[in-house]
Amino acid sequence: MESEAKRLGADTDYIHVTSLQVHPCTGCMKCRTSLACVLPVDDAQRVLALLEECDALVVGAPCYWGNMPGQLKVLFDRMVYGMIGESRRGMPLPLHKGKKTVLVSACTTPWPFNVWFNQSHGTVRALREILKWSGFRILSVIEKSGTKRYPDLTDRDERKCGKAIRKLFC
Repeated sequence: MESEAKRLGADTDYIHVTSLQVHPCTGCMKCRTSLACVLPVDDAQRVLALLEECDALVVGAPCYWGNMPGQLKVLFDRMVYGMIGESRRGMPLPLHKGKKTVLVSACTTPWPFNVWFNQSHGTVRALREILKWSGFRILSVIEKSGTKRYPDLTDRDERKCGKAIRKLFC
């Protein structure tokens, strides 16, 4: 996907979440009023700065027990103050309104069980929730099931990815 985006002239940043150093959120909620996290500066602030500057976002996440990986959830938890604001009445305010996103998930569970048992579908559901409330417009969702038996991308998979990236630029 990144090579297709670059071919179309996009300036891209690839972030491998498992290589980031991010302290887990303590749930103190101070960031909601101060608009800054009280924890020591780490990679969460660097990623948030990139997110604030971006026009589009592609999130790829494998399925772990019907949800996104813990490291990605920790990252989103730490960036919440820069993703969703809050009105005086406590209602959520999207801070990334109008930005586009593509969601990609993969799991070892074969189709249709990945949908029936909320495996890759559960990962997509969680990502939709976070990004929708943050104001992102989801243009495409790509789910790859059965990766244990079929680990490689097919030509069809690659066409779907290319089409999704091209949607970001239209």
